[in-house]
Order: sequence, then C-alpha cells, then structure tokens
Amino acid sequence: MKRVFHLLVAAASVAALPIIGAQAQTTRKPTPKSTTRPTSTAPKPAAKPIPKPAPAPPARPTTPPEPAAEPEPSLLETVLPTTFTDGPFVAGDQVLNLGIGVGSRSNYETKAIGGSPSASPSLSLSYERGLLTIGPGVLGAGILAGYQGATYSLSNGGKWKYTDVLLGLRGAFHYPVLPEFDAYAGLGVGLLYTRASFEGSIASPDAGNSVKLRPGIFVGGRYFLLENLGVFTELGYDQTYLKVGITGKF
Repeated sequence: MKRVFHLLVAAASVAALPIIGAQAQTTRKPTPKSTTRPTSTAPKPAAKPIPKPAPAPPARPTTPPEPAAEPEPSLLETVLPTTFTDGPFVAGDQVLNLGIGVGSRSNYETKAIGGSPSASPSLSLSYERGLLTIGPGVLGAGILAGYQGATYSLSNGGKWKYTDVLLGLRGAFHYPVLPEFDAYAGLGVGLLYTRASFEGSIASPDAGNSVKLRPGIFVGGRYFLLENLGVFTELGYDQTYLKVGITGKF
C-alpha cells in the first residue's frame, strides 16, 4: 500500500515540473541593460610638440655712410690752427697795434740845398675799440701815437736833426672779409710835435720846436693767425706812408 502511494507522489511530482518551470520564467525580471558606455582604456595619443621657431640670423652690422670729405687745411692753418667764433673785429673788441713805418711824410730836405736826408723807421702804437655794428661791418675809434727821427746832412759838414712825435685820434669802418681777416679804412687828425736842432759851425735860426695840426687818411688790414694775435699792414697819409706790425685783440 505504501509503495503504491510513493509511486503516485513521484508521478505527480514529475507531472508538475513543467508547470513550475513556466511560472519561474514568467516571474523572473529581465536584467536591465547598462546605459553607460564602456570606458575605453586605450591610451590617448600624445600631443605633438609645437616646433620652436628657428632663430633669426644675426643682423649684419651696417656700415655708416662715409662723411663728406672736408677741404684740406692750408699750410698756415696746419702750423697755426685758428678758431674764430665772432669774427675778426666786432663791437666791444679792443685791439692794440704795434708797428714800424717807412716813408716819412715830412719834407726835411727843404731846409737847405745840397744835402742828403735820412729818416729812420717810425715806431707806432695804436689802440682801437669797436663801438657800433653798421650793416655787415663795425665802426671803431681809437688813438695813435708815433715817433720818428730824421737827419739832414749838409755838404759843408753841418747836420740837421729832427724828432717827430704824433698824437692823434682815429675812426675807421671795419669789414670782415674772412673770419680771420679784417679790412678797414678811416680818417684821423692829430698834433705833430717836431723838434729841430742844428749841428755845425754856424747857428741856424730855424732850430727850435713846432706843433702842427696833422690830418690823415688810411686803409689797412689785419690777419689773425690765432684767436687774439695777428699781423697788420696799413697805407696812410699821417706820419709815414706804410706801416706793418703785430696786432693783439682782447
């Protein structure tokens, strides 16, 4: 009896297996699909290095343009270089001239007939100051002092001796021909003191002293070798006809 019961239970269990399997399939929830994308584990490619710019070639040194050729200095400028800033003679300048003169204006030989005159070179000292600028030139004024001696020998052995001293005022207009060369012309007036003496066996009534008014006219030029030192020459009609000498400016 028991055996028959066990067989029935076994048969019922076998018959119920398909039904239980179907219910299990209907009640099992489907597994949700993953919405996240799989992460890629592959390494990213390395960034390409930015190439550095090539260094600029070194700049070539530029050769400066050659300066214009300057005129060669003269021999005088090489030996005695000069630098003149204002000109040879301007208003306010003061100048001293020291010179010697030849060709006496005095007519000594009229004292007697039959003799031979001899005049020594004169010595002169003049001072001038620039007073006023007139156009391109300068008006100057100053004083002049001069000394000269002369003799006149007679055929009978007698001799006249003369001493002339001139003191006068002068005025001149100066024109700057070059930065170092000053040309001028002017007028003057002064007093000429003359002392005459006679040496001989007889006395002469003409011996003695005299003072005369002596007008004059002159032209000249000064060339400055240095800023304040130069030479001058002058033609005139005061004490002598020609003067040459040195000049200094201060």
